[in-house]
Amino acid sequence: MAIDGRYRNVALNGGVALATYVVGIVLFGGYLIDADRASRWYAPMLVLLLYDLGYYWLHRALHWRPLMRRVHWVHHRTSHPTAVDSLYLHPLETVAGLVVLLASMAAIGPLGVEAFIAVAVAHSLINVLVHANLSIPARLAWLTNHWSSRHDAHHSSSGNFGTITPLWDWLFGTSARTERA
Repeated sequence: MAIDGRYRNVALNGGVALATYVVGIVLFGGYLIDADRASRWYAPMLVLLLYDLGYYWLHRALHWRPLMRRVHWVHHRTSHPTAVDSLYLHPLETVAGLVVLLASMAAIGPLGVEAFIAVAVAHSLINVLVHANLSIPARLAWLTNHWSSRHDAHHSSSGNFGTITPLWDWLFGTSARTERA
């Protein structure tokens, strides 16, 4: 029965994420996308770096007791996240995270269509990989293993609030040890 509720939540958040993108594009499209513009090759990386900083602070705020009890606890129900848990959230957390992403796009952009799509796909893929709880025995998978182990450690400690890079945790003293790298 709990599994059914979990997948209902994941499906709901998939719809909420899509709706947030659509509303963001409809209301703020001119700040996000310029179809006649070609973005610099590094624009998606800048957006994701800025997003990670914004999400770091959002994630730390979500660990403030009142927000944890009302919002972020949904995601922390799992001790060892799996790929599906990338969408196992309170809908407000889904919207807040995507608002940070869209605001990061607007701050760097407007982006060309290709760059906008690249950011959206990279963000989604990274989110799944962070939660995948993978440990792939291959040198080329070090980044996926790193993301997964840092987030897994986050679920059992009070640190590792960044998603894409550990830079913010290192700078702000919230880096937690991981068992595997």
